Amino acid sequence: MRFKTEGIVLRAFNYGEADLIVTYLTADRGIIKGFAKSPRKIKSRFGSSLEPFTHARVSFWGKEHSNLPKIVQSDIIQPFSHVREDINDFLRLSHIIELLLSLYPEGISNKKIFYLFLQCLSYLEQAAAQIFCAEVDKNALYLLFKIRLIAILGYAPMLKQCGRCGQRGLFYPSEGAVLCVRCAPIGARPMQTSKAAVSFYEHGLTWPLSNLMRVKPSADIVGELIALLDEHLRHVLGKELKTAGFNIR
Repeated sequence: MRFKTEGIVLRAFNYGEADLIVTYLTADRGIIKGFAKSPRKIKSRFGSSLEPFTHARVSFWGKEHSNLPKIVQSDIIQPFSHVREDINDFLRLSHIIELLLSLYPEGISNKKIFYLFLQCLSYLEQAAAQIFCAEVDKNALYLLFKIRLIAILGYAPMLKQCGRCGQRGLFYPSEGAVLCVRCAPIGARPMQTSKAAVSFYEHGLTWPLSNLMRVKPSADIVGELIALLDEHLRHVLGKELKTAGFNIR
C-alpha cells in the first residue's frame, strides 16, 4: 500500500552502509518512521530532502500498519537550511525534538503540534535569514514554543495558584503545581516563582507566537521559566533529557 503525507524530518539514523531510518512529525499521522534505501550515495534521488528539520511531501510504501514503511519519494517544501546552519538554533530544536519524542507517542495524529512546530521553524528561519527588521529573541521564542507544546500534550504545570485550594503558594516540581503551605507535601522542595515570570507563562499558554515581535521578556524571566520547566519535565519523565544541559547563547 502506498500513502502520502506532509512531514518534518526530526532525525535520521544511519542503517548499514548507505541506508537511513528517518523519523518524521507529520500532519495526519503524528510521529512515524520510514526506511530510505541508499540516500547516502552520491547520486541518491532523495538529495537533501532527508536533512533534519526539512519540510517535505513524502510518499511511503508498505503493508498497512507497518512499523517501518519504505520511503519512495520525498519532495522538499521548505528546507529550513538557515536553521540547520546556526548551531544555537540546532541545539534549541534538538532539545524540543527529544522532548517531543519522549512525550508524544508514535502514530497519533495531532495537527496542532505539527503546525506549531512548523510555525516555530518558520520564525527561526526568517530570523536566521535576517528577514525580520527587528531582532528576534530566539530564547523567548523557544520558551513560548516549549510552553505551548507541553500544554497541547497535557503536561503544562499550574503556576497561577494552589492546584488544590486556589490559594497562593510555591511551585513544587514533583507535584507539577503551585501549592500553599497547607496543601504542600511534607519534605518536597519548592521553587520560587516571580510574578513577572508567572504572568508571562500564563500569557504564553494562549499568545500567538507572532506576539513575540512586540513583547520581549527579560533574560531573567526567560531563564527562570526555562529552569522551572526543565525541572518540572525531569519529574514528569523520571529522567534528565540528554539535551537539557546544552549551552545555548
